Amino acid sequence: MLKRSLIAIAATVALTVGSMGGAFALPTPAITQGEIKFSIDNYDSATTGYGNTPGVKCLNSTAACDAAAASPAPGSAGSVNPNADTMGIFSVSNISNITTGDTVFVKGAAQGYITGVFGNLLDRTAEVSCGIAGCTTTALSVGGFFDLWFNTTDYDPTLGPLVGAGKDLNAGMYPGITDGGAVLLLRGVFAAGAVLNGDLVSSYLTNFNNGTFGGNGQGFLDVTDGLWMDYFDTNSLGNTNGGFNDLFLTNTFDDVNGAASGIGWTVKSVAQVTGQAVPEPGSIALVALGLLSMGAVSRRRNKNSNNNNSISNS
Repeated sequence: MLKRSLIAIAATVALTVGSMGGAFALPTPAITQGEIKFSIDNYDSATTGYGNTPGVKCLNSTAACDAAAASPAPGSAGSVNPNADTMGIFSVSNISNITTGDTVFVKGAAQGYITGVFGNLLDRTAEVSCGIAGCTTTALSVGGFFDLWFNTTDYDPTLGPLVGAGKDLNAGMYPGITDGGAVLLLRGVFAAGAVLNGDLVSSYLTNFNNGTFGGNGQGFLDVTDGLWMDYFDTNSLGNTNGGFNDLFLTNTFDDVNGAASGIGWTVKSVAQVTGQAVPEPGSIALVALGLLSMGAVSRRRNKNSNNNNSISNS
């Protein structure tokens, strides 16, 4: 009886996996339980023109920051949000499980491509400080979203950030990333009040040298949608203000040799996003389906047994 029940579970699992796999041109990577790290290549369009005079340029006001910045982000021109200060595109180079040491995904023809769009980050505070290395801008932003898509091709940053031909970074649109049958893996927001101790509003912190645009940024993320939402919607990362979030982003950027500005962007960057993944929800669902199948087989067997007994008694 146990053997027949296990066979019934296996059949249910096989049918379910087969129906799930048929939805994609390539199999999506299987996320495993543990601390997951996404390694990312990135192009940013950003507001940089706060000048080289030391001092606070705007404080707790997006309107004041708009007035203070001489060079707004190129990607906001013609956008649904022309006042946004940071937006861009990214490509996941690999995904690894830090806990187990396993590599989950490497971009390329064999496993496909995971690409994304982010936008709608608005500066609300900006300060310039100057020293022996020149002047540096520190900015705090509010808002912000990200979309992570599974694709059969990689992103094409040479298309640039300016709106046109189905392209608006602040609306989450970019050719080759969000079109052509892409599958949404994760969608989320930059978490408000998580990035700086005592600041209950800002969602992103960035610092950069005004001469080289070399710098770094960081922020917490919260997942709201996507095929992988159940893996990462864990609230497992504590922030400095006592809250909990799903993912943490750090990045470093520059425009060495004009590699980014030469094709319309402000900087290129590398980044990592880390978060704690829970056990695969699909496996749990399959086990549940298997158990339901066992129950159905048992009920049918009992019904047939009762019918046979009734016939023999008559």
